[in-house]
Amino acid sequence: MTVTQTEQAPAAIAEEADAGRLEWIDPLTDFLPDEPEKSRVIVDPFNHRKKRKDGEQDTTKPDPALIASVDAVGVQQAPVLRPQVGENEGKLGIVMGQRRMKAARAAAEKAKAEKRKYRKVRVIIRDDLKGVDDEALAGSMVENVHRAAASIQDDLDAAQQLALMVNAKRVPKARKTQLAAAIGRTEEELDAAHKVAQMDAETLEDLRDEEIEFDWVELGDYDEVKDVPNAQVTLMQAKAKDEQEGNAKRGAWKTAMQELRAKKARTERIETLKAELAEQKVTTVHWVWNWSYSTARPLEELVSKIGMPMSEQGHGETCEGHAATIDPDAAEVVWLCVDWKKHGHRIAGVAEGDDGDGEPGEEEAAKVEAAREERRRVKVNNLAWRTARAGREAHIADMCKDKGEAPADVKDLIMRTLLVSDGHYVHYVGSQEHGAMLAKFLGDERLTRQPKDVIASLIKKTASKRYWWVLFAHVAGYYEAEHMKDDAWRGEPHYHHGPSVRGRIRPATAEWITFLKCHGYGVTEVEAETVATAEQEAKAEAERRAEQERQREEREAARAAWKAENPAPDEDEDEDDDDEEDYQYDDMDEEYEEPAGTVENADPEGETDPDANEADEQEDAPAQDDQEDGEQE
Repeated sequence: MTVTQTEQAPAAIAEEADAGRLEWIDPLTDFLPDEPEKSRVIVDPFNHRKKRKDGEQDTTKPDPALIASVDAVGVQQAPVLRPQVGENEGKLGIVMGQRRMKAARAAAEKAKAEKRKYRKVRVIIRDDLKGVDDEALAGSMVENVHRAAASIQDDLDAAQQLALMVNAKRVPKARKTQLAAAIGRTEEELDAAHKVAQMDAETLEDLRDEEIEFDWVELGDYDEVKDVPNAQVTLMQAKAKDEQEGNAKRGAWKTAMQELRAKKARTERIETLKAELAEQKVTTVHWVWNWSYSTARPLEELVSKIGMPMSEQGHGETCEGHAATIDPDAAEVVWLCVDWKKHGHRIAGVAEGDDGDGEPGEEEAAKVEAAREERRRVKVNNLAWRTARAGREAHIADMCKDKGEAPADVKDLIMRTLLVSDGHYVHYVGSQEHGAMLAKFLGDERLTRQPKDVIASLIKKTASKRYWWVLFAHVAGYYEAEHMKDDAWRGEPHYHHGPSVRGRIRPATAEWITFLKCHGYGVTEVEAETVATAEQEAKAEAERRAEQERQREEREAARAAWKAENPAPDEDEDEDDDDEEDYQYDDMDEEYEEPAGTVENADPEGETDPDANEADEQEDAPAQDDQEDGEQE
């Protein structure tokens, strides 16, 4: 008898599995995790995941991303429940899906607080598991033990496809926000997904191995500047600072990115300059931080044998020591002579010595070095100040996009600025620079020209609750144009002594930076130093004024004491005694005379006060007249 293959291996027969029955659960009324005795739905005693002791990490607590997802699209995977026995008879126990149920309750509580509808949860009730504890525990373990998380690339590819579909269909903003929340992301992250999906797998794996948690926006930014030295550490510190300060606008992160982009641009600029110098066959040398210890010197510090300034073209045509180097901070070419003594040059401002080499003495060398450092400080800080401007203006533009009511301090700033009338502001309002700032902050290039019809159109299309933000853009343009110029960090040019002599930092400069910081702006190093300097100057000015007041009070007290010890003469005494007495009083005045003002004692705007000096002179005048009268007597 021949045995067929069918007889040897019978065909597999599909069986029906226990699917349970479906039921809808109200997460607010049926599930009360804090009051299990009153709750219809409880956590099953044999659920695999549970919080066992106080102080232990609660792995059953839903994260914000899960709550946002449930709030947006509801619970997509139905939790599994079973009827309870014993003291919990009549209740339903959660075998699988505890975190989903808790997320549903959190989303329902949020919706109720916002007076909007919430979603019920569709669950599967397994009557066959009633009293079957071992199978219930095994099923709960299977769900968690065999769950494999999707890879980073899987998430990014899926998110990129979703972003493309959303953008292609021009989905309304509200729907786009809902879809982003459904996958536990923000709309901003959804927009950045296409950049992150293009990252190389090695970079993503390195970040994962180092346990660095960047969201999609941060990943896209990091990929842009990852080749800049210390970029990863800089961004991690910025992220930590934002989290510590509760800055939801990523102020520190955006500032760090601005500086890293500037470093990257400088590096690229340096490589371009090197290539250009090589193409022109110019001799190049390495950058030296202190030229005093080198035979080379920049041309800006040198003069010819007869004391004439040296230009790049003239020196290149006449001197064999002509060369160039690149300043790494400023990313610019510095022309120099590789051996200034050998080729007969002298240090500018230094007289030719007896030996004819023009070598500066120790004191003159210190002055040359100090002047060099000051030039470099001004150059580097000007560059840093300009770099900060782009990030600051972008932050202001984001603030102006706010469609809600402006905060109280924004309104206060606007009213303070518009109502305080000073000459600078009146001159500034109609300036072309103001129009450019207003156009940038409001995103309307027509405002560059500021014709009346454009302003009228702007007012007409602006909702009333947005008026404050339009005014804020106007005020922001004022601060940026008037008080945030390239050299604002150096202080106010002195009124009497010219722009080369600097007074104190303008209070408005420090006030504006501090205000933006309160609204999420990440302050740069040069801006922070400027604010700190302004605070130190204000403190020193307050101490100076307090000391003046103390001296005045001491003078008045001494004057009163002297008068008490030397009472005025009787009326019957002759005029000579009166003159002598007046002379003694005048001696007292001269002994406690106010010291003359100096440049350091300028007013808060960096200008001396002519009226104050005139008042001092008038105050001292009677004492001098009385003294002269006494001497004549």
